[in-house]
Amino acid sequence: MNLKQKFSTIQMNVVLENSKSEADIKCALDILNECYERYNPNEIFISFNGGKDCTVVLHLAATVAKMRNISPLLCLYVTDDCSFPEVEFFVESARHYYGLDIIRVKKPIQSALFTLLEKKRDLKAVLMGTRKGDPGSENLQVFTPTDSDWPQLMRVNPILHWSYSQVWKFLLKHNIPYCSLYDQGYTSIGNRNTTIRNPLLRNPENPSTYLPAYLLTDKSAERDGREHDKNNV
Repeated sequence: MNLKQKFSTIQMNVVLENSKSEADIKCALDILNECYERYNPNEIFISFNGGKDCTVVLHLAATVAKMRNISPLLCLYVTDDCSFPEVEFFVESARHYYGLDIIRVKKPIQSALFTLLEKKRDLKAVLMGTRKGDPGSENLQVFTPTDSDWPQLMRVNPILHWSYSQVWKFLLKHNIPYCSLYDQGYTSIGNRNTTIRNPLLRNPENPSTYLPAYLLTDKSAERDGREHDKNNV
């Protein structure tokens, strides 16, 4: 898909049509619609860092927003001085493609959220790309309030029960733009100091190159090549 284009009714209709036969998509859309029933559009934002999981949530949220005539979607991008240039490029491309209102705040995430809520006091819910198996996801439900020492928000996790394979199936089937690093052997992306290509994706026919992330067969190895980092995606 050409990132110079924009998300349109065509992309929305493709997602809605596929949701009729694919339960995981329908469930995620139901969760997002419930969120927009509970909260006003100006009370909701997306935590977006350019990763594959939050890209799925962004595309789903854009579908719901288009259905409900909501524009623009507000995104929080927590920046890192050591981020990959490819991530920065993709986030900016996504801003144009989806027509996003992106607020950039430096990490760590906790203080970034406090900063955001000082600027946008109406915010009550954050859409996230967290999946079961992610660090800190053990006790999460689809709707889970933040802990008491964090800014008070409802965390909404539309793809909480999706697998690695489901994420990539959705991205590829819907021809959704994603960060180019995933085509270079990265399966989970943090900053340049904590991230290397997944060793399992080294190309056996040309060991100096790597296969794309969607060809990873051992899904339990999604975060191989990563140092411990709670912000991995």
